[in-house]
Amino acid sequence: MSFLGWFIRLVFFALVLWFALKNTTPVPLRFTETLRYDGVPLIVIILGCFVLGVIAGAAALAPRLFRLRRQAQAVQRDATKAAAAALAAAERHGDELASAARNAGAAGQLDADTRFPRP
Repeated sequence: MSFLGWFIRLVFFALVLWFALKNTTPVPLRFTETLRYDGVPLIVIILGCFVLGVIAGAAALAPRLFRLRRQAQAVQRDATKAAAAALAAAERHGDELASAARNAGAAGQLDADTRFPRP
């Protein structure tokens, strides 16, 4: 599976490199009427737009990701508290069972001779 992942990465890299080499034509870049750059390679503009799109997408997803992270931490904190409470209850219940077993003579201080005397 690792080979397949690296192969896909290599193919993607080769396609992007081929695309970059084919789009080196200089084009004018106009921001406003007075702010313009002549001779900017087309691939620089394409990659710049791609980077701006990635940044915009990450900024749009950031609030949701932070909210989900807080919710996951709250759920984990509640699960830890519940596990601690369940462990404490099990220990209390186990102590009660052991005490009841000792009182009934199932385990503990009673000898077999006192319960079933020999003839």
